[in-house]
Amino acid sequence: MRPETAAMRLFASIVLALASIAPATALAQSASPSPSPSANPTPSPNPAQAAAIALAQSRIDTMLRTGHADPSWFSKGFLEQIPANQVDYAIVAMTRQLGAYKSLELTPDKFVAHFVNGTAGVFIHFDAKNKIDGLVFQPTPTI
Repeated sequence: MRPETAAMRLFASIVLALASIAPATALAQSASPSPSPSANPTPSPNPAQAAAIALAQSRIDTMLRTGHADPSWFSKGFLEQIPANQVDYAIVAMTRQLGAYKSLELTPDKFVAHFVNGTAGVFIHFDAKNKIDGLVFQPTPTI
């Protein structure tokens, strides 16, 4: 099996496993709604939202920069489905496919990780204890 195919199967299995951990509504709640067209500027997030965004950005950036997912960041339910070393493997496979990690951008509906050869949408969700209970990478190679 080609490495790219194995990596894509791993990504698909992570997405499927995450769907059983964090229902679609929970994943949808972690993303900001698309802004409606208006002349008014987007309001700044409240302090709690800003803290949640900063935590999410820090966790994603650290994972992608180091290639390591710290098990203490994840909920017990997540780790029962997907051990942290599987997340590490997915990150390594993704960087093999997309090249070196460059930066992380917050868009209205998700984070976008920029790599040398493409991007990946990143959806992350935290439980009430600020533990990651949902994490999805959607790599998009540049052709």
